[in-house]
Amino acid sequence: MSANTQEPAEPSQKPHPWSLQVATVAGIPLRLHITFFLLLIWIFLVGGRSWAMVLLVALVFLCVVLHEFGHALVAKHYGVGTKDITLYPIGGVAMLQGRPKPRQEFWIALAGPLVNVAIAIIIGAYLYATKHALPDFKMGIDPNSTLAENLYRTNIWLPLFNMIPAFPMDGGRVLRAFLGFFMPDVKATQIAASIGQMIAFGFGFYGLMKGMLLLVIIAAFVFLGASQEVQTSVGLSLVAGKFIRDAMQTRYRTISSGASLQEAADMLLAGSQHDFPVVAGEGVIGLLTREDISRGLADEGPTGYVAGQMNREFTRISPDEQLENAFEAFAESNSDPLLVMNGDELIGMLTQENFSEFLMLEHAKSRRTAPTQS
Repeated sequence: MSANTQEPAEPSQKPHPWSLQVATVAGIPLRLHITFFLLLIWIFLVGGRSWAMVLLVALVFLCVVLHEFGHALVAKHYGVGTKDITLYPIGGVAMLQGRPKPRQEFWIALAGPLVNVAIAIIIGAYLYATKHALPDFKMGIDPNSTLAENLYRTNIWLPLFNMIPAFPMDGGRVLRAFLGFFMPDVKATQIAASIGQMIAFGFGFYGLMKGMLLLVIIAAFVFLGASQEVQTSVGLSLVAGKFIRDAMQTRYRTISSGASLQEAADMLLAGSQHDFPVVAGEGVIGLLTREDISRGLADEGPTGYVAGQMNREFTRISPDEQLENAFEAFAESNSDPLLVMNGDELIGMLTQENFSEFLMLEHAKSRRTAPTQS
């Protein structure tokens, strides 16, 4: 499946919602989304309460995990880290840290399908050695075939399906990487995404006509994923060469940890600032959001203290970091503001609102046509 290529500024330790970490391999956390467990339960119930069917599905997803680790290990070879790998009912996603260059993305994207090809070759060799023949190709799982035969077919179809040039699947990423040799990243992404959306539309239409719900879901995933990737690519192009200090707010108010929640509420109502760095003396010790203020007023009343409601696990970011790091940093901080710190000194804030405004203004500048020469 697809691999996210945004780069975090300073990874947060907050747990991912609706997912459970089950292992760490080569320093990469492996997570299972809660819907994956629901899939196994559903397979068990509709499969006649057959544990053999559950085992087969589990082994299929093990092949998906190996596919994603193929992406991750090749990315590591190029110096691109992987934040985690998460399994969903429709496949796996390796979240990469960094923006690979076209040649790197080409091999990173290709690595996953090649892992499945290698697995198919190994299982195929075993089947040929024991049965002197290979099973015929069939879509899906055949209950009349052996475990090895089903896994063989799965690892034939997985790379074939993933290599369809429908961005953001592996084939779409290979296509973008190829186009990236000849054109800017944004244009390459737009072309690959457009092709992916056309293919997704075809998948969705066919799935609706044939009553294939899973194909419709995959089509929706591809269509929306392509749109999101274009937006991300455009955003990254707008912040290329820019730093956190270029977009941060330098006019903001702080609040003392010993202040009351009523004082915090008054500050919230007095201006447009929604989140306040909490200070004790000269140091920043937390972040108070408007949600914290509202919750505190409900729990403790206006005489409660800011220190009891502030979040001590706020996200710090250096003013000299690349501005593109803000994309993932906001995702990691659950959209809380980023506190821009020069060492231990607070020198600015970066909120999603002013970051969006910065992107809007940069986009306007990029659309400005040069004056006509007379």
